[in-house]
Amino acid sequence: MAATRVDPKLLNRVFDWAKVAAKLPEGSLARKELMSLRVKHDQLRERLTSNPENAAAIDFNHYRKLIAAPGFVDNMEKTYKSLLPKVPYPPDTFSSDIAAQEQEADKQFATVISEAKDIAQELQMSLDEFLKLPPFEHMTWNEFFDHFPKYEERMDKDLQEYNFDNLQRMHDIVHGKMEERSVAVSDAEKQK
Repeated sequence: MAATRVDPKLLNRVFDWAKVAAKLPEGSLARKELMSLRVKHDQLRERLTSNPENAAAIDFNHYRKLIAAPGFVDNMEKTYKSLLPKVPYPPDTFSSDIAAQEQEADKQFATVISEAKDIAQELQMSLDEFLKLPPFEHMTWNEFFDHFPKYEERMDKDLQEYNFDNLQRMHDIVHGKMEERSVAVSDAEKQK
């Protein structure tokens, strides 16, 4: 198997596994799969870093001493050296595309982050206004509707649509049953 050349920039990148794992629920399948991926990543990274960037040079003088056939090692050395220039690394056509995609993603991330900060700032302002209000227990209905006018309209609409006859019937039923139960309990106590 031929040694794979790895770009040193890629080897120097650090992925924060702990930060990603902290965002996943404890004991979840996703967290277990992340840890499995981390183990595989570490194994592959170790294999890649163990390979030298350039293959070791062949010591043809050593083989000349070991092999007795005259000219055999010279012929092999000549053939080997003639093949070397003909097997170059393929041209790198993807790095520029990847770098462009990375820059585009960075721009998108920057816009999303700025939008999120704007939303957070608006929410903080709303929270500050809300915290300035007196407690709801100390407010009258008029004060509440002054602070939250949309609820006044909604409550007026609900009150207009609600049929209060049903409320009275339910009240009579509940209290009628309560009276029947209290009569049954008092009769039972009298019998004792």
